[in-house]
Amino acid sequence: MSNKVEGLLTNTDFRRLWIGQTASQFGTQVALLGMPLVAALYLGASPMQMGLLGFAEYAPFIIFGLLAGVWIDRFPRRPILVAANFFRGVLLLIVPLTALTGFLNMTVLYLVAFIVGICTVFFDVAYTSFLPSIVNKEQLVDGNSKLETSKSTAQIAGPGLSGGLEQLITAPFAILFTSVSFFISAVYIARIRKLETVVTDAKKQKNMWLEIKEGLHTVYTKPLLWGVVRCSTVFNLSWNVIFSIYVLYASQELKISAIILGIIYGTLGVGYLFGSLLAQRAVRRFGVGPTIVGSATIAASGGLLAPLAVGSELSIALIMMLGQLLFGMGVSMFSISTISLRQVIVPDALQGRVNATFRFISWGSLPLGSLIGGMLAGAMGLRFALFAGGIGLLASACTLLFTPFLQLRVKSFHELTLEKDVSIES
Repeated sequence: MSNKVEGLLTNTDFRRLWIGQTASQFGTQVALLGMPLVAALYLGASPMQMGLLGFAEYAPFIIFGLLAGVWIDRFPRRPILVAANFFRGVLLLIVPLTALTGFLNMTVLYLVAFIVGICTVFFDVAYTSFLPSIVNKEQLVDGNSKLETSKSTAQIAGPGLSGGLEQLITAPFAILFTSVSFFISAVYIARIRKLETVVTDAKKQKNMWLEIKEGLHTVYTKPLLWGVVRCSTVFNLSWNVIFSIYVLYASQELKISAIILGIIYGTLGVGYLFGSLLAQRAVRRFGVGPTIVGSATIAASGGLLAPLAVGSELSIALIMMLGQLLFGMGVSMFSISTISLRQVIVPDALQGRVNATFRFISWGSLPLGSLIGGMLAGAMGLRFALFAGGIGLLASACTLLFTPFLQLRVKSFHELTLEKDVSIES
């Protein structure tokens, strides 16, 4: 094991990807809390407006998700990663600039969120498909774990930083940090030197819809892939019911300050860190399938704690922190396990389209979740909407009980192939 780890750490291209992704993750975590804070505290948004903001951010996954997969399978992925981060950095500058000139309003926020979301679609699909190009298959879990650890660290520090910056310079100007981080990330990823091999079929390349259909067919007909995407779709919809109004619920109903809210969000990062450290051990101890089912259950259990937060200010904060901790740990383990599963069993020529199909279906439910969260909160109250989202999270974990995952007890991902998935199906 040590030789594999040393080989990965001495891989210059992986280190550059790791540094670039770490920079963008820190900025992303500041914006994750910062954009809702801009809407809720700076612009005084309503629950429905908060839902529309989430819709604008995630709608590009429905509109452009499948198209992004085709492009990413046709062209080298590194230039796509660089361009996406560069344009995200430029677009986010609009928020502090319009605040400075007095033109910032919810319409500007919707537009920035939507266009940044388009860049995020291309970045996320290319990024997930890119790692197998620079590391060996045996190193994928370790590589994904290291990248997830960076994400966890960013999630620990980022929200607290966002809350502190909001107090010091107000939320719109805290977005400057995110913009700079994307520029740094673009520079490091641009320095990756390994040439990618783009495997394409000239006949299929002439028919975009044939390529999209192949990605959809691969996901739908393989029970392991379809089981993950089905669970993720229900999970993401339910989580965004919660997340779209979480800042409003904490700031208006629970009267939590931006700094304390940042600390609560930081606990999510602690959970991600624990999950990234435990994922590989859990696979070796329990097997691939039970780890995926167990991690989804852990994440879902954390979702119901926010609406149960009652009592003193301290007890409310502790309950919400526990919920974020469990959620982050479960999501981290689930992400590492399922991404590694896709990277191993899906051929490289299909990686972009399969990852785009995942994003299109599972992340495509996010804007719907935002709208549902906003409408439920407006009609029935913030706490009711949070309960509804929590119940949906538990339902998502239950969908895995109707898949082959509990029988998939292999202790290493590189033992899996697409053919192995076919044999399970039969």
